Amino acid sequence: MKNDWKWEGLDPTERQIAELLVRGKSNAAICAGLSLSKARVQDYIKRILIKTGADTRRAAIALLIEERATLTVLSMLDEAPDGVIIIQDRLVKFANKRLRDMLGYDLEEMEELPFVDLMAPGSRSTTTKQYELRMQGEPFSTSYAIRMLCKDGQEKDAVMASAGQIGYSGRPAILGIVFPTAEK
Repeated sequence: MKNDWKWEGLDPTERQIAELLVRGKSNAAICAGLSLSKARVQDYIKRILIKTGADTRRAAIALLIEERATLTVLSMLDEAPDGVIIIQDRLVKFANKRLRDMLGYDLEEMEELPFVDLMAPGSRSTTTKQYELRMQGEPFSTSYAIRMLCKDGQEKDAVMASAGQIGYSGRPAILGIVFPTAEK
């Protein structure tokens, strides 16, 4: 899914320097390793700070490390045998291949889609209530039956299980696992 990934906003040299920063390299080591002047390396680091939105070198490194870990997890989740969805601000931020196939959507079609649009009308209020409870940190059902709405309008029975609230791109989100129930 598209996102405002910091690594993607860096040009190739900035990315190379960011990689060295993440590995704990000093400015002097970066200068020597890339045959760049101290001033040039400092300029690149300033650009990295601006592009990541970080105030300090340490904050930029932390953001880049967190983002890399997130991308690694998303890559693994994309291959999961059950549907996986991440919802943030009531919008789909991530839906794995299994869930997209189950509902008949392409990657681009699900991105930023209001999550209730994936629920059959009769399941929307329950699913919205569960989402709100999770986001508020209140007790919630760990799994519940839902009817999902496919792109073609067909409804499918499923079970939604949730790990509850997670951090995603530095903000709260909900991670859900969707288990299709047997076809009738």
